[in-house]
Amino acid sequence: MNIKISLITVYLLIWVPLIGQMPGVLGINKNLPQGTTLGANNTTGASGIALGNRVIMRGYVDFVLSYADLDLDDLSGHDSRFQTSSDIDFLFDFSPITAETHVQLNKDAVKLEQVFGRYAINKDFNISFGRQITTLGYEADEPTDLYSSSYAYVTDVAMIHPGLSDLRDDIVKEINRRDHIDADNTRLRRNYVDGIRANFNNGMFGFTIGLHDGYWGNADDFNGDNIAIDIAASMMIVPGLEARIGYAHQNVEISEDDKSNNLLNDEISQFNTWIEYRPGNLTLALEYDKFDLLGYDLWDVMVMGNYQFSNWFGLTLRYAHEDLEIQNNEFNSDRITLAFLFSLTENFDLNLEYSYTDADYDNDGGNADEVYVEGLLSF
Repeated sequence: MNIKISLITVYLLIWVPLIGQMPGVLGINKNLPQGTTLGANNTTGASGIALGNRVIMRGYVDFVLSYADLDLDDLSGHDSRFQTSSDIDFLFDFSPITAETHVQLNKDAVKLEQVFGRYAINKDFNISFGRQITTLGYEADEPTDLYSSSYAYVTDVAMIHPGLSDLRDDIVKEINRRDHIDADNTRLRRNYVDGIRANFNNGMFGFTIGLHDGYWGNADDFNGDNIAIDIAASMMIVPGLEARIGYAHQNVEISEDDKSNNLLNDEISQFNTWIEYRPGNLTLALEYDKFDLLGYDLWDVMVMGNYQFSNWFGLTLRYAHEDLEIQNNEFNSDRITLAFLFSLTENFDLNLEYSYTDADYDNDGGNADEVYVEGLLSF
């Protein structure tokens, strides 16, 4: 591993926990998270702009100036661009029936991210059905809920960053070589899938189990060749200390020739676990993933520290490692992120981020630099 990455990682592991204990640092927030949100009915009582008694609207406008400088194997050059997107959510509360519609808008398209209904059998147990976000992974899908401007893992960033499209194509070309995974529309995490879920949440413990028509690839039919399941559990061990674990599995329809030639298997799966500790203004997180991608293995680990120095300024330091085995080749990456988060008003944030990636691919190596300047208006 690159010396720079090693030193910064050690700095992260030592400095971030210690600073939260330093006397004289700005006051610690006593409003610790009291319970887990997994499986909870988050529609009832949600904040936003009231459109009558039963409808809430909320959303954001995200404006990002990004720069990427690549020197990875045969991928070299730089890319800078503006990216603007917006999201509008409508929440309907006709308890015990609730529903949500999430619409994403950008310069290329208007997409229906989520649309689902929920029936609350009692205060702890509910059933949700429709198009919903997948449950596995520490990082949220909306920029308003992130601790940085970009995601932690190179594979996630490459999927959505236009300047890293060549890197994305190199990473997925073997996995996607027979179009079993739609690389343009599918991410390893935070996919939107159709299905039904049973959910339980009593504050200290959360549980969800779902049945879907696809988890990676968004299949349009529901049969034995594409059916997917996911299951996740979460526990708030003490206020501020939460642990989660989950598993997802999908069958993929492939030809008998592919099976007989051992070119692919017909399964995709993910095991995910993470733990978060939030003693006041300090947030520490550790995550581990293990994927089986049609016979190829990917594992990753992420460690993150965030400290909110005041109501208007926070700092995030994060390290992520990925190891992808593709036949006789491997893709290994180490990514360090430093993000400065400014809350200029209650509804407007300005975020500055620098990320450095050191990677090895196909017995060669290189690095990449990314810079982000983000303006985020939420309502």
